[in-house]
Amino acid sequence: MRLQNKVALITGASLGFKEGGPSIGSAIAFKFAAEGAKVVAVDVLEEMGQKTIDQIIDNGGEGLFIKTDVSKTNEVKEAINLVKDKYQKLHILVNCAATYEGEIFRNVVDILEDDWKRTIDVNLNGYFRFSKYAIPLILESGGGAIVNISSGAAFKVLKDFCVYPVTKAAINALTRTLAIDFAPQIRTNSICPGFVRIANSEGDRTIQEIKTWVNDIAKTYPLKRVCTVDEIANVALFLASDDSSYVNGECINVDGGRIVSDTHDF
Repeated sequence: MRLQNKVALITGASLGFKEGGPSIGSAIAFKFAAEGAKVVAVDVLEEMGQKTIDQIIDNGGEGLFIKTDVSKTNEVKEAINLVKDKYQKLHILVNCAATYEGEIFRNVVDILEDDWKRTIDVNLNGYFRFSKYAIPLILESGGGAIVNISSGAAFKVLKDFCVYPVTKAAINALTRTLAIDFAPQIRTNSICPGFVRIANSEGDRTIQEIKTWVNDIAKTYPLKRVCTVDEIANVALFLASDDSSYVNGECINVDGGRIVSDTHDF
């Protein structure tokens, strides 16, 4: 087991709110637990976050759910204190929590300031807060790894979709600064997925509408299919484990070749 005796904290680790469907954070939590880690799942969605841990325990693993709003400094501090009280150590931090709330499909002129601020406060500042308050405990524990979930949107953006890619580009910059400032004790890398099929993105589409929608997206990727949450979790496991012991400061695209292809429509 690659994460035996390790303690891993994963933000945004709840199952998808559509009846517990797939999410990137929960897939990473399940993968880490299967590899021997004690998993701390952090999310603002209490019911689905607890379901993540319940499933880990049902499968013989160990874990803890902490309801936390990553935009609240006091709640982030409390989460780290709870981890220290229970396990006395922390080796891995995965920043995954993100928000898509508000009218964010707008350009910088049209977007409301409240939507801009809220998106940045969760998608970027949430990563900053958990890094700031988790790193001292990781150092006390002998070092470890940070994995930030970014996005291909950091490199290629859509028209009238301004704030989300800004946060993802900034996450990559944060990743690089952490990689320099806290090496060699802590390695920090980010994962930049393309489209990943998660429950929260399906909305109110019917089963047939979802099938058509996903198939249309798949056609724009060289591999001609969309990414699964488990494929992102596999990369997160690699970056969190000693398998990637000389990988630091990297922003790894996991997009089936989309970023280097000519299939993007403008």
